[in-house]
Amino acid sequence: MRIFYTWGLAATFLFGARSAKAQLSTALDNELQHTLDSMQTVLGAKSLSAAIQVSDGSVWAHAKGVSSIFTQVTPNDAYLIGSVTKTITSACILQLADEGTLNLDDSLHEWLPTMPYIDTNITIRQLLNHTSGIYDVLNHPHHQDSLMADMSRIWTAAELIDRFISPPIFQPGTSWSYCNTNYFLLGMIMEEATGNPFYTELRDRFFDPLSLSTFAIPAFETLNAPLAHLWLDITGDGVLDDANNFYMSYMALNSTAGAAGGYFSTPTDCAKWMRSYMRGDLLSPAMMAEAKTTVNAPGSQGGKYGLGLMKNTTNFLGYEAYGHGGDLAYHASSWYFPALDQSITVFTNDNNKNSWTLIPVVRELLRTIVDNQTASLKENLLNSIQVSPIPFTDQITISWENAASDEVTITLEDAFGRSIEVQASQTQNNTRYEAQLKNVEALPGGIYFVQITGNSGWTKTVKVLK
Repeated sequence: MRIFYTWGLAATFLFGARSAKAQLSTALDNELQHTLDSMQTVLGAKSLSAAIQVSDGSVWAHAKGVSSIFTQVTPNDAYLIGSVTKTITSACILQLADEGTLNLDDSLHEWLPTMPYIDTNITIRQLLNHTSGIYDVLNHPHHQDSLMADMSRIWTAAELIDRFISPPIFQPGTSWSYCNTNYFLLGMIMEEATGNPFYTELRDRFFDPLSLSTFAIPAFETLNAPLAHLWLDITGDGVLDDANNFYMSYMALNSTAGAAGGYFSTPTDCAKWMRSYMRGDLLSPAMMAEAKTTVNAPGSQGGKYGLGLMKNTTNFLGYEAYGHGGDLAYHASSWYFPALDQSITVFTNDNNKNSWTLIPVVRELLRTIVDNQTASLKENLLNSIQVSPIPFTDQITISWENAASDEVTITLEDAFGRSIEVQASQTQNNTRYEAQLKNVEALPGGIYFVQITGNSGWTKTVKVLK
């Protein structure tokens, strides 16, 4: 049996989040479905489930593949999000900093008792961005055996650290290494600062106010969504099994994942979370800037790590993205694209995959959206082009709506396709552009063609008469 500890009948729903207009077009809905279905086939994944929240608040969600042997996944099914949980834990810590309850540069000795092998001068910031040098207790060779010995035991973070901590791997602040122990400690700090269990604090601050009802950590609270079954090789024969009964009884694992990776969610709620958080709805601008301040993180998705989030500028068609991957048998990938004000989340229940294999799925969904939006802009631009008067006398006026900001070339041709040299001028009023072809009164009467060409590859030709 192999469970990843790294961090990293099909159905479709459209949710109008703000108004009746908050609906994706039927054409884009179909294209996105086709993209996700194709990627599920290409990857050979047991299932893929995805959600996208676009800038008007609407959410597209689609799922393809199997939950159990007898049932197909739906967009309403919850998956374990793994280390995407870290974005939620960090958001709570940053809110506490915004409120003045703690400071990001507070040392551990100000909040927690002394623990073996953990330097009490390590700061909260170093926990958040994985520069603490602390050993990752989930890497301990006896960790999984100990959990399996009593699968129903609920572990505290303090018990987990006490049992499995080992010497640090570098001095604080001198390097970077992904470490779940950092986030177990952050959960303990949250509890010390608020007097509440970390999961109660996250629910009160985020899940209830944002109506994200499917977020839950089953070791401590009820999961209120249907579940996509995990497919895991339990017997070691190389064949994936429906591991739902095993995995959902494994509360020892879920409780130890805790504030570092223990949450389940639907893709829809996760996409809403990522967009709400990353566009700045939950923190002050100054604290959001802190969150996005990155350190070099070799081996991470994008190679840059902020405070509980990854920055990726290399995998998504040149778009800057903030988000996180998650791997704890299930796998998750959730990203926000500031230039588009859109979030994309993809989950799988196939243990043979990982969050890195979901990056291309996110990219292709992004490509589908961008291509569709580009096509829509071009179509709107072409439809907005007006040429007048027809017939013309001493001047031809061409106007167009250029939201795409294309550079436009205008030529006048005679009936034989020969270019005619004329004087031209251009003005702009917001996004509305206007050009005049002047001194055309000397042209002989007949048929002419005005050709308008954009630098992104479109052309429109209008027949005019004199």
